[in-house]
Amino acid sequence: MENYKNVPEFVYELTPPQMDRFMTKHSPINQLSTNVKEETLTAAYSYLNDAGMNRLSGSMNPSMTASMSLDMMDLETEDEEDEESTEDDPPDLPSLILDSRVVYLGMPLGPSVVELIVAQLMYLDYRSGTQPIYLYINSTGTQNENGDIVGSEYGAYAIADTISFCEAKVYTLNMAQAYGQAAMLLSLGDKGCRVLLPHTSTQLYLPKDPRTGGNATDMWVKGKEIDVMTDTYLNFLSYGTGKSKEELKNDMKWKRAYNSQEAIDYGIADRIIYTMDGSSKPKPDIPLVVKEIVRAADGVESEA
Repeated sequence: MENYKNVPEFVYELTPPQMDRFMTKHSPINQLSTNVKEETLTAAYSYLNDAGMNRLSGSMNPSMTASMSLDMMDLETEDEEDEESTEDDPPDLPSLILDSRVVYLGMPLGPSVVELIVAQLMYLDYRSGTQPIYLYINSTGTQNENGDIVGSEYGAYAIADTISFCEAKVYTLNMAQAYGQAAMLLSLGDKGCRVLLPHTSTQLYLPKDPRTGGNATDMWVKGKEIDVMTDTYLNFLSYGTGKSKEELKNDMKWKRAYNSQEAIDYGIADRIIYTMDGSSKPKPDIPLVVKEIVRAADGVESEA
């Protein structure tokens, strides 16, 4: 292709200067193309009209096959199955979950996790303030299982404030574990909409001092900050459980773990669910085994 300037213009229907924009090594378009990788083909791009990976094949030629990689896909526009697919279907699992109005908290509350959860809550509430939002929780909060600080207390409070800001009803579901700040978020779901799977663990603990060094003034300031974080945590948890701050603080002198029924008795959640329709009864043929994750319908009363 190095001698393209000698080829008549009608062959490419582009002038030599236009061809230079694509062919020369230092052209802007050529430089930008080096940044395009499979990882940069985002879900948002696939929602555009006449765009996305399902549109790349045959955009110029109906018989063309576009292969992003052998491992990724090999699309043919002339394939009948491709023609039958819905253009607006979410292209990947995270997008499918979000499209179902489900926000999944499956990690400790680090900065990037908090940013994503807050953004998803705001987005779903913006799309519809009448349809419920489902917050699925499987998180150790701001500490890991060894008690090391791995998350942000203030990040958890940002999620709590966003939940209270949402016009939509927020369902919360403990899928496996909800510890510390994650348990606080579980308790902040709308009353009657805070549910647990049968074999979950819920644990309450107070914010922890990272024990940073420094002079006496620095340590005093850090101590005051811990007091503020603890007071905020107790305020949110008191609102969620209906218990006084003094009672909560006394109960959390040591970490306390609750099974599903104990979490309900303490006021952190409302009920245990077993099926996709939100049934509160185990399946008679498969006792104590949860086959699917619940997605309760808004306004539908559970079975007694």
